Amino acid sequence: MMRILLDTNVLASFLTDPDASQQEAAAGLLAQAAENRIRLLLPQITATELVFVLTNLYGKPAGQTAQVLRELLDLPGLEVLEPLPWSRLLTLWPSQVPSFAHAALAALAQEVRADAVATFDKDFARRLKKLGIKVWA
Repeated sequence: MMRILLDTNVLASFLTDPDASQQEAAAGLLAQAAENRIRLLLPQITATELVFVLTNLYGKPAGQTAQVLRELLDLPGLEVLEPLPWSRLLTLWPSQVPSFAHAALAALAQEVRADAVATFDKDFARRLKKLGIKVWA
């Protein structure tokens, strides 16, 4: 079964509708996980960033954000990744991947041998490809 690591922007696009095509793509990804056709890997750092984005950038109430997080965590095809591979992360950040959060995702993708990383960030996608990490499209 394909295992895809999630970047925050995929979930934020699904939940906030800033770009209809991205929202549709994210919805398709989540639907596949709900049907257990793929496994989505949710790093703890992605969940934390999602809470920050929803509450601070989009002004969503904490209770509503907590409910969204509960529903996400209940998704059948979702697996939460908790520990960060710190030594691997620090070999990538900041020299190869300047964003700490993105370096954490890249390190996790390498560590757990994810099949791909789902992201809408073109610069991050380019960096992932340079590292030999596939990007979900």
